[in-house]
Amino acid sequence: MDFTWKVFYTVFMKQKKFTFASLSVRLPLYLALFCIILSAVNGIIGYRVFKSLFERQYRDITEQIAATALSYLDVERIKDYAAGAPADDEWYDADSKLDTLTRTTRLAYIYVTVPDEEFENRVYIYDTVHPEVTNGKKIELGKVASLKKYDEEYIRNLKNVILNGEPYIRFVYNSTGGHVTTSIPVKDSAGSNIAIMSVVKPMSEVQDFKKSYRTVVALSSALITLLFVAFFIGLLMAKFVKPVALITNETSHFAEHKGRISDKLLKIRGKDELGVLARSIEKMSVDMNKYIEDLTHTTAEKERLSAELDVATQIQANMLPRIFPPYKEHPELELFATMEPAKEVGGDFYDFFMVDGDHFAVTVGDVSGKGVPAALFMVIAKTLIKNSILQGLQPAQVFERVNNELCEGNDAGLFVTCWMGILTISTGELKFVNAGHTFPIFHHANSVEFLKSKPDLMLAGMEGMRYNEHSVTLEKGDRLFVYTDGVTEATNAHEELYGEERLIRFLRKIETADIHKLLAEVRGDIDAFVDGVPQFDDITMLELLLKD
Repeated sequence: MDFTWKVFYTVFMKQKKFTFASLSVRLPLYLALFCIILSAVNGIIGYRVFKSLFERQYRDITEQIAATALSYLDVERIKDYAAGAPADDEWYDADSKLDTLTRTTRLAYIYVTVPDEEFENRVYIYDTVHPEVTNGKKIELGKVASLKKYDEEYIRNLKNVILNGEPYIRFVYNSTGGHVTTSIPVKDSAGSNIAIMSVVKPMSEVQDFKKSYRTVVALSSALITLLFVAFFIGLLMAKFVKPVALITNETSHFAEHKGRISDKLLKIRGKDELGVLARSIEKMSVDMNKYIEDLTHTTAEKERLSAELDVATQIQANMLPRIFPPYKEHPELELFATMEPAKEVGGDFYDFFMVDGDHFAVTVGDVSGKGVPAALFMVIAKTLIKNSILQGLQPAQVFERVNNELCEGNDAGLFVTCWMGILTISTGELKFVNAGHTFPIFHHANSVEFLKSKPDLMLAGMEGMRYNEHSVTLEKGDRLFVYTDGVTEATNAHEELYGEERLIRFLRKIETADIHKLLAEVRGDIDAFVDGVPQFDDITMLELLLKD
């Protein structure tokens, strides 16, 4: 008990957390309650089992006594006695034997009765009363007693004895202990049930049994339970509750002191789950502090990279032409373009510029990959294409040179899909070349169709490739819509692509002549299709209009 109290004081009083929400309170309380319930259940079950054995013993005894008493009777004379015949020597001899049996076996009563056919009355043939029965009075031969005062169950059991010949045993418990009544059929020589013999034996031993059970079994069980609870609570406190409370306090300390703990967990030893948990918390503290240091460094580095990416984003945006309309001296050319990277910087690009006074170049490209590598490769490709065009090369020659230059030192394996065209303003002839890029959409008169051509291999795919040049004539009012695959491969939540057919259907139904509004409406239709799904690829669109 001293050990239990010391643990109780350490866990409760010293920590000053004596609340029901604490495991230090609930676990011992639940254990004590469980043991009390278990002890009560065991006591009830034990009492019922002993009571069943007790009643079985009384049933066997009374049945044996009833069989002995039955041997004293002249069964052939019972009907005569029931009909009114007076007592004779045989009756007195049987009555004397029954009286002796009553006293020697400490019965309360032995009586033999004959019920009428309606079971409303019964005639007493024999009746003995033990001298110690208080207010006991012997009923004389031939006395008729009414059965109407008894309940239906009692009458039903009497009928079962007479009609079916089955014994009837009834236990009655009261403040003095109670009694057991055993009734058996009395058969004549023909085997007919003619009367009922009932033996009533007091059960004064029941009171002694209850008293003995309460004092011996119940008290001893309660004492053993109390000792077990006290011992187990002490063991539970020392081996479980106290370590759990210590771990709880250390985790609170861990949260309040930025991942640092004290050395109190060293008190928890052993290789059980609590010991493993204590070691894990110690390791977690070390790892957390290391993680915080790394996170601080990583956060600072990330902020630096973010600032640099912001600069790179601005630089990339500044590299793309942003003056619309592009040339005041060429009002017949109206052009508008947008590029939206999926990340801070992207691999898509567009470019347009005057080659000379009568030639206008347009380029739209898409570098494989995303992010900084694609952006750097984009800058190289855009610069090489523009420089080659300004040197007077034809479109196919431009791509052949640029392809070879991009293949040199391309260890990253990047490539560029690109569409490039040179428009002769005076004639409207557009010479173009397609290196694996999406087909532009050509709006001519009332027709909106893809400007299809056999595409060649993308740039930087293989050195020494030959590229085919194509041409088309633009008339006044014709439009050319050039875009990257970020438009047609925009994906919604059902993994469905926006697609080329949806794009051309949408362009066919647009009636606006404002190219700025046209690109905005296309972008709006893409947003409505993806319905909030994040953009995963760069989206670039360019609309060229040859005005009247």
